[in-house]
Amino acid sequence: MLSSQADPASPSETWNPVGARIRALRLKQGMSQADVAAGMLSASYVSLVESGRRRPAQSALQHIADRLGVDVDFLRDGIDAEVRRRSRLALGHARVALQQGDADDAYRRFTELSDAPGLTEDDERQIKLGRALAAEKRGDLEEALRMLAQLAEENRSDPRLHPWMDVAEALCRCYREAGDLDLAITTGEEAMRDAAELGLKATDEYVRLGCTVQAAYMERGDLAKATLMASELTGLADAMGAPYTRGAAYWNAAVLAESRNDLGQALAMVDRAIAMFGESDDQRNLDRIRVAHAWLLLQQQPPDAERALQLLDAVRTELVAHGSTVDVGYCDTERARALLTLGRFGEARAAAEQALAGLGEQTRIETPHAMLVLGRILREQGDPDAAVQQCTAAAATLETIGASRRAAAAWRELGDLYRELDRMDEAVEAYDRALRAVRIGPEAVVVAAGQPAGSMRQG
Repeated sequence: MLSSQADPASPSETWNPVGARIRALRLKQGMSQADVAAGMLSASYVSLVESGRRRPAQSALQHIADRLGVDVDFLRDGIDAEVRRRSRLALGHARVALQQGDADDAYRRFTELSDAPGLTEDDERQIKLGRALAAEKRGDLEEALRMLAQLAEENRSDPRLHPWMDVAEALCRCYREAGDLDLAITTGEEAMRDAAELGLKATDEYVRLGCTVQAAYMERGDLAKATLMASELTGLADAMGAPYTRGAAYWNAAVLAESRNDLGQALAMVDRAIAMFGESDDQRNLDRIRVAHAWLLLQQQPPDAERALQLLDAVRTELVAHGSTVDVGYCDTERARALLTLGRFGEARAAAEQALAGLGEQTRIETPHAMLVLGRILREQGDPDAAVQQCTAAAATLETIGASRRAAAAWRELGDLYRELDRMDEAVEAYDRALRAVRIGPEAVVVAAGQPAGSMRQG
């Protein structure tokens, strides 16, 4: 009569792979179960493990691996140690390529690692995140967002807070760069609430994530909320003392100070941020804060355009190597602004057009800013119709992405341009759009019951 059970002496690889590997290696080396057990275990324990009736503890499995002369991970997954070593080496090369700013090479390497054998779950997660960050640096924010959203969903089903926060930070940043400010804020704040509930507010991950959310609030024009966040985040960053974290907090505080027309405070904060990033190995953000420094120099009265241009020219090569296409576009936009201020209109136009070409056809947060600068240049070059076209597109884009304060400024600038051209009806319409962008509309007329719709309510 045939038994309905599998023979414990010859376990199936499909249902007991660990035990099957142990038995196969033992027999191949001519060892008994007592030989494998010697020094720590019993022969009966090894028999139970081989038959699948006992799951070995980590210490027991390590002992068996040592007795058989193999890597313990081989017993778990059957992957040779040399294969595992090559996969981990390839992962290291991909990380280096990303850190050094070679986005195309990093993307290729991470993609090739998608099905690499011998990697842990955390390694596989790092591959997905690395590929998404490489896609971001290449300027493909849509692909980066798709991969990051998938990672976020995986983390929700197996929550580990710190990994979720780094994914949330990247998601928030990419949504912001792609011009979806509301989704950037919603995503970031959800992760911040999760962190706060677990008592992890005093962590680098929390502060960096908070700074990314705060930047989205500033771009949207919600300065009250951004100010509240700045106070909390700067305090947390100072308490922790990590250079990168403090640099991020000071950077945002500088932008906030500029929005209040406190350029002295803004420049002081930028200097502190540069000093902090200079102590870290984050070349990308060090380059970006230097561009922000140049931007602040151009906000001064009078603008220090010569110094700003020197900073931008010096940092651009580094940004090409270490930054994203949005970062480079930001630098080119500010170069165009500096050249315009210096009256070098031809070079300014070339820089603005280079910024727009690099940003691509998809809307990016920097695109309307580059359009506005190009519109100003065209205006100075005596092409008002082209200037109007660029400024109108910029204002409409800013309005669409919810950057209300910047949209209002763009509509007002367009109104001034129309007024100079003696196109008063269009000027009035542009000024009206500026007011509506910051939600200032005509005062509502309250009509009492029984009165004609055109009459005013009496006090």
